[in-house]
Amino acid sequence: MNRGYKVKKQGIVIVIFLLLLVHLLMRAAYDIGSGMGDGETPGKRIYSIMLRQGVHLSSPYMIYANGGGKSGVQYWYYRNMPLEMCLLLEAEDDNFVTEYRQPSAIEEMAAIENSLAYQNGLGNEIETESHDNGLSDSREQQELEQAVLAENTAAAGGFVPVQTPVATYSEQQLGDPEFIRKNFYAEDPTTQIRADQLQYNTLMGFDAALKQDNSNVQILVYHTHSQEAYIDSIPGDPSTSIVGVGEHLCDILRNQYGFNVIHHTGEYDVVSRDNAYSNAMMGLEQVLAENPTIEVMIDLHRDQTNPDTKLVTTIQDRPTARFMFFNGLCYTRALGALKNLPNPYVQDNLSFAFQMQLAAEEYYPGLTRRIYLKGYRYNLHYRPKSVLIELGSQTNTVEEAMNACDPMAHIIAMILNGENKE
Repeated sequence: MNRGYKVKKQGIVIVIFLLLLVHLLMRAAYDIGSGMGDGETPGKRIYSIMLRQGVHLSSPYMIYANGGGKSGVQYWYYRNMPLEMCLLLEAEDDNFVTEYRQPSAIEEMAAIENSLAYQNGLGNEIETESHDNGLSDSREQQELEQAVLAENTAAAGGFVPVQTPVATYSEQQLGDPEFIRKNFYAEDPTTQIRADQLQYNTLMGFDAALKQDNSNVQILVYHTHSQEAYIDSIPGDPSTSIVGVGEHLCDILRNQYGFNVIHHTGEYDVVSRDNAYSNAMMGLEQVLAENPTIEVMIDLHRDQTNPDTKLVTTIQDRPTARFMFFNGLCYTRALGALKNLPNPYVQDNLSFAFQMQLAAEEYYPGLTRRIYLKGYRYNLHYRPKSVLIELGSQTNTVEEAMNACDPMAHIIAMILNGENKE
């Protein structure tokens, strides 16, 4: 009885299998026939299908390129392959791309959209609505401002400092540390800034105004990486490198704003960039020993970006390199606080850079990039008012970098004169 039952059960299974096989064969025949082109034989059609499937198996990213979904056998098969999983996850979350690289030009413009209500520049620059990010501005005031600037610029034949803000943030926005983090800072993955370091009252509570007149040296401008140059710099001619741009900045600070400035042109990266910051310490300490009245230290650099990134905007009809303030936090995610590289002025450094960044976005929207944060010290521990500035990149021209010195000097002067607190 049991034997007959087993035979009957096996027969049923065989029949079901045969029916499924017939169904699959009929479906295959239909698919092959419906996809055949003129003059294409069944053999060629089968070969074409096998070839396509072979390509999919040998190159997993093809399923993503062909618009494959996130379900089905192929998805679950390919998800365990590193290349395909990376591509599949890209559609879900593009945050796997780290910020070791600098943002592209498109990303930078997106950052401006998120933080600015108005942009200076030509007609091809992006205009944003104030209700998108809470920035308040007056269109009539902006038009009047631009008209006055145009008239003054034409009369003076050069750059004219903007006298009133063209965009402002609300108290509610600036009172939110997370808003400040997203709109003012770019954190390197190796470090992390704390919420208490982003309190608006703390950042603005720092008194950055100079404490003495210009009878003594007030500002030191130097270059840890003195060999950095621009796309059209002349090899061997420091006047067309970051050093020449630094001298131009010093001239403006001296002649237009009356500051007493030293330009230190020591070279610390000629043999290698690896130990440039360590090499610079001896030279900086000598300058500071000879000029103890120095209150402000500016380490002026030129950034290195992707070759297709162009850090340029237009200020008063002049092509102007965009620049970026830079802070070291003396903290890494891997090691925590770097006790072997102490900096008692980390918060002061942050406040100094933030005040300049805020002034830049209010008076020259789109001119600066977000403040970049990294984990080490970068010789910012000598003075509370110490900052590193990345002026343009290797894709900028010398002219664009030189033009940026005018609004940069104005921003620095506003903070050092306490005008941002008025």
